[in-house]
Amino acid sequence: MPDIENIQEENLEDQNSISENVHSNISQEPTIESAPPQIQDSQLQTENMEVHHHPKVEKKNFKEYLLEGLMIFIAVTLGFFSETIRENISEKHREKDYIVGLINNVQNDTSNLKRIIRENDLELKGIDSLMKISKSNFTNSSVQDSIFFYALKYTFNLQIFQFNDLTLVQLRNAGGYSVIKTRNVADSIALYESNNNNIQIQEKFYTDYYVQTWTTFKQIFDGTLSRSFFYYYETTKKIPSDISVLISKDEEKMHLFFNNYWTFANVLNGYNSMLYKHLEYLKEFMNFLKRNYNIE
Repeated sequence: MPDIENIQEENLEDQNSISENVHSNISQEPTIESAPPQIQDSQLQTENMEVHHHPKVEKKNFKEYLLEGLMIFIAVTLGFFSETIRENISEKHREKDYIVGLINNVQNDTSNLKRIIRENDLELKGIDSLMKISKSNFTNSSVQDSIFFYALKYTFNLQIFQFNDLTLVQLRNAGGYSVIKTRNVADSIALYESNNNNIQIQEKFYTDYYVQTWTTFKQIFDGTLSRSFFYYYETTKKIPSDISVLISKDEEKMHLFFNNYWTFANVLNGYNSMLYKHLEYLKEFMNFLKRNYNIE
């Protein structure tokens, strides 16, 4: 079978030649190399630059600049006015707080004044009873005991008015009455303070004569007997009449004693009258402040 074998060999040679041609064709195809990343980026940027064009900026005219300036001016002005209004509101609240504090001080003063006036009136009545005792028989036990009783019971305590100046001190520390903006209120507060100072001046006369009166009392009477004396009075509700309380029977000293009590009674009466007038003034002053600041 030589023919068949020759045919198979020829077929194998043809297949080998076809395979070689295919491989040679594949190897001869052109190779495509990828461009470096930097070149690709630059190409994209170039394309973008070519695609996106800068918009044309239109020039503003004078009216637009004027309008912008006007808007800025209005904004600044409104900000200034709003800040001023806020400060005014804050100052008004602060002012009212001071007035509320002052009203509280005045209410406290009126309560103290009522008590002091009442006690001073009682003291004046006691001194009046003392002045009616005849000093010609002051060596008599019942007479000297009566003088001793009225002098101790009604002039032992000194009743003076100390006004509450807490808010006034705060106002002075805050810049004085300039904090008060409401019309006529600052003048009224100044008058209120002036009246308080006048009372303090009268108070000095009152305390000076009080000291003089007690000085003469101690020169005539034995104060160490006051405890047993008033124990008897509290127990029996009667003024003792047999306790010798004199340490001096000097008539001149007794006359000086009565003279000092008479002067002291007049000074006290003047002081108490001033306190009563001040009490009436404080009531009006307090109502004035409440009306001006709408405080109940």
